[in-house]
Amino acid sequence: MCRCCCCEMEKHHPHHEYRYEYWPMGFPWPTMDVEGEVKMLEEYKEALTKELEKINKRLETLKH
Repeated sequence: MCRCCCCEMEKHHPHHEYRYEYWPMGFPWPTMDVEGEVKMLEEYKEALTKELEKINKRLETLKH
């Protein structure tokens, strides 16, 4: 698990290297090829979906 953003990605991923504060207007990563950006965003979406599932399970546990 990633320590800086708590996502499920185990390997280094671009948003660790390129933080929002380093880019004008909050652009989080430098220009990259479309395939690379799509892959990165799909991995990030998958990690966020897993985290959301954990949160929803925890919410259900707390409600009962």
